[in-house]
Amino acid sequence: MLLKPIPGSRWVIGLLGLLACVAPAFGQPATDQQRAGVVPKPDYKTLHLETNLGSYKLLDGEGRVEISFTGTILISQLRGTLSTSGRLKKEYEDKGRAVYFGKGQMTITGTFRAIQWFGRDMKSVWYGKGIARLSGEFDRNLNVGKFWYDDPKNKFEWQAQGSVTITLPDITQPPSVLKKDQGPTKPKPKGKP
Repeated sequence: MLLKPIPGSRWVIGLLGLLACVAPAFGQPATDQQRAGVVPKPDYKTLHLETNLGSYKLLDGEGRVEISFTGTILISQLRGTLSTSGRLKKEYEDKGRAVYFGKGQMTITGTFRAIQWFGRDMKSVWYGKGIARLSGEFDRNLNVGKFWYDDPKNKFEWQAQGSVTITLPDITQPPSVLKKDQGPTKPKPKGKP
């Protein structure tokens, strides 16, 4: 049985096809809010971190870090801005270092020598570049934590033994290589393999 096309359906099908091709371009690794206050650079990428129990240290970083957590956080040599919400209390500040303790959210924008966090119930998004050292602990359900770069379908497990060092952007992935057009190929001489 042949189906008759619905009048005007060709443009709808074309539009749906176009949207299917263009939609992945709209999937931003960091939202506009998560990029607020940061001048984008070509080497800036996004790193997502989640764990129920553990610690991390971000080193020689720049960009914007948003973190919600319960526990303690140390910020060292920040050149930029810091805002907090929730029940976070500044416990110490001296020589370019500040320590906060409690439960809440923090947004750090600028450059920093280190951000060191330990505690529980942490979710973090870092848009920028630098180095991260992750140390995981098993929670009561034997989960350690996850991290991912741009694609939430491509998550990696934190390790519960020792610490893992990762980079932002992920330098372990080779850059995509595009073949340059080298002009027409020359035919092989006859008689030679």
